[in-house]
Amino acid sequence: MAAPTRTPTRLPRRAFLKTSALFGVWAALAACNPRAAPDEEQDRAATGTPPHDHAASPTPAATAAPPTAAPTVPPASGDAVLAHGLRRLTFGATPQLEAHARQVGVDAFIEEQLHPEAIADDAVEARVSQFATFSMTPQERFELERRAQPVQELIAATLLRQAASARQLYELVVDFWTNHFNIYILKDQCRTLKTDDDLHVIRPYALGRFADLLTASAHSPAMLVYLDQAASNQDVPNENYARELMELHTISVEAGYTHHDVVEVARALTGWTVSGPRGRMGEPGRFVYAPALHDDGEKHILGVHFPAGQGQGDGDQVLEILAAHPMTARFISAKLARRFVSDTPPEAVVDRLAATFTNTGGDIRAVLASLFAADEFRGSAGQKTKRPLEFFVSALRVTGAAVREDARPIYDHLALMGQAPFQWAPPDGYPDAASYWMTTSGLLNRWNFGMLLTGGLLRGAQVNLSALTADAASPADVVDVLAQRFTGERLPGDARDILVDFASTGDLGDNLPAIAGLLLGSPHFQMR
Repeated sequence: MAAPTRTPTRLPRRAFLKTSALFGVWAALAACNPRAAPDEEQDRAATGTPPHDHAASPTPAATAAPPTAAPTVPPASGDAVLAHGLRRLTFGATPQLEAHARQVGVDAFIEEQLHPEAIADDAVEARVSQFATFSMTPQERFELERRAQPVQELIAATLLRQAASARQLYELVVDFWTNHFNIYILKDQCRTLKTDDDLHVIRPYALGRFADLLTASAHSPAMLVYLDQAASNQDVPNENYARELMELHTISVEAGYTHHDVVEVARALTGWTVSGPRGRMGEPGRFVYAPALHDDGEKHILGVHFPAGQGQGDGDQVLEILAAHPMTARFISAKLARRFVSDTPPEAVVDRLAATFTNTGGDIRAVLASLFAADEFRGSAGQKTKRPLEFFVSALRVTGAAVREDARPIYDHLALMGQAPFQWAPPDGYPDAASYWMTTSGLLNRWNFGMLLTGGLLRGAQVNLSALTADAASPADVVDVLAQRFTGERLPGDARDILVDFASTGDLGDNLPAIAGLLLGSPHFQMR
């Protein structure tokens, strides 16, 4: 009998009827400009600009356009710089993290985050160590009666680290490389092998040299199984991994390589395989170079002659060429700028990052340091939108949600929003552009999650809103305290007016969950 499908928590009928009355408030918030200055109303008064007409029909959320790129303008104040830096370098700023960053300053905070090895994270690592499959060999995972256990534990550990780790930038960079070297965890043996890819490929090299990360990925059994390299041989070279190695992992299609190059790279990598569950080629689940499967003839790749008889050296040479290629420097730099600056990063910052990449031999930490020091980064507030994963984790962090050890019911909501970890099937990784995510259904799923979380209706998580607003004495105070906690800043005038008006109607205590949920669903919380 098939196992029942678990359905994410939804609002009960009475709560839905109440919540449906809030839709107009949410729609009004959706029409607000998340990039407006908090003291916008003072600017309007000084210039004679009429205030926003809240009585007019708001733009329905169903037709609200996703945020568009704003011009690069340096933030106006130290507080704005701090708030922007915390939004971009963390999954959500907790009060403790914000207080520390304010104390040491933005530059020192960035420097700390670039060296996670010096940041104590013992409590989180102790919790992660309790996941049994993390200390198992691939063979032991293959033999598990519960085949889903490695997948479930890897997802749980990943979300735990993102939500609770003090090494916030490191977790963001791990997520970036996980997406760059994407592996669909539900394909064949990847269910068992992806754990080792996370532990021994992505995490150790996330802030190291790109060439080392690329080499580790090329020897990753999970990657070789996912892109069919494990089945490649001299008689029938499989081109899947060879193609994605160039197109998605290194030089990109802009490098102008040909199909002949793809074929030759596939030939160079024949013999790079994986020992299967039965262990016929060695310990199960390990990388194996099988000389009998290798095409040892001469090859020509990207204008370079490969003499016959190099064996495994063919593949090693391919990786060296690709890692050092100038188009790799540019492609990786553009992706990092897209992740941390804007969906359409300025060419100038990409050029500088590519130069740093080349001059440092692909030092990822150095490239990120250059990126975070750039005016383009510091002036990019409002130009990135949270993807579902960032929205989900940041909502848990800023609300201080107490999450149960078995939190699978809340993970279902992340899947509903479209970004469950390791579950993007194509090799290109989850999209990194607002236009893909900011759809009607996507926004509604976020709003539903926020209302369930703050309303105490989400199985597996509990939020203490009374503790969060203990110092608030009025509806305006409640709105300001929660906005500062959730977004790092007071809301702009129009959005603040809408929420204060709502908070002033009826019992403030009864309205508290809705106020918090509306804030989580607002455009202001969607900004990174």
